Amino acid sequence: MWTEIVTLLCVLYSMEAVFMITLPSVEVEKKLEELGKRKPYLMQSPNHASSTLKNLTDVEKELHGQANEAKNLVDLAESLNLTTLVKALEQTGLDNIIDHEGKYTLFAPTNEAFLNIPKWAKDIPLKELLSFHIARGLIHSSDIHNDLLARSILSKRDIRLNIYKNGGVVTANGSPITSADYTAHNGVLHIIDRVVVSIYQRGGTIVKQLARCSAFKSLTKLIAIAGLNDALHAKGPFTLFAPSDEAFAKVPADCMKHLVDNPEMLRQVLVYHVAHGSWFSAGLEDGMSLDSLQDSKLSVTIKEGSVVIGDKAKVTAPDAIGSNGVIHSIDTVLIPPSVEKQLAKIMAKTAKKQKKLIGSNKD
Repeated sequence: MWTEIVTLLCVLYSMEAVFMITLPSVEVEKKLEELGKRKPYLMQSPNHASSTLKNLTDVEKELHGQANEAKNLVDLAESLNLTTLVKALEQTGLDNIIDHEGKYTLFAPTNEAFLNIPKWAKDIPLKELLSFHIARGLIHSSDIHNDLLARSILSKRDIRLNIYKNGGVVTANGSPITSADYTAHNGVLHIIDRVVVSIYQRGGTIVKQLARCSAFKSLTKLIAIAGLNDALHAKGPFTLFAPSDEAFAKVPADCMKHLVDNPEMLRQVLVYHVAHGSWFSAGLEDGMSLDSLQDSKLSVTIKEGSVVIGDKAKVTAPDAIGSNGVIHSIDTVLIPPSVEKQLAKIMAKTAKKQKKLIGSNKD
């Protein structure tokens, strides 16, 4: 029985071979092309430039962007060796959600990315953390444009997508996408190299996010004094270089008093810290200039891995996310050139008055 089956198969394959030989050359090429699609590890045609078999890496590169109907997103992540992510999805039950409901886009951190989560972020509920990496609907790389907002499955929180450096860097909530467009029957997967740990509250604009952090009490208070709350609640997007309380403590007390007593001047100083657009750290380049809301330029310098804004304001904590932009903590208050001149004159006059008072007290 088995002998007869084997014989029949051999006959059938022989017939197919003879059939292909008798076909016109164009038809042969079509047949070979079909074979190449079914078994891409074989040469696609006898006239192919390469006379060797394709290696598995080349095959993966050719196929990773093609839909694999046999895999859902979780299976796909596992096949890409994203084992930490898969375990976390299973632990939180999110694997069942993205396996069976709708179409999703998964921004998938690598195993190494999970190892590099900062200690302070380990208290974030894992399900909430992972939900901020899953967008509703299909978003392929060709769909992404700068400042595209994709609604995540975390209630009323968006994933902000940015394109920097002439398309050389694409980020999801500031985390660079290192490999894109792996597809499954229920979605698409992009690999990112950092876990997104900055999760804003529902409706959490950059101003509201500042108020949540105890390191920005001075800035939060000054924004209110300058009447900037409404402006910074707007759609944006904005990039806020936020001086910490320690940064404001370095400003002379009489200078701070003058700014507080003159809200318009204070307003000019504060809006100088805000740039148009969302500039995550991955998009900043040495020598670039950003347009501030004060209509002055903010210079960016990158030295030995440190980002400096203006002459000496160092970024100490980057990429805090708000619903309408991004916040970078800095260690020095920025003073716009126009205001700096005014302040210098005012401080000089104040110093003269103080000297006169001291002299009259001696008399």
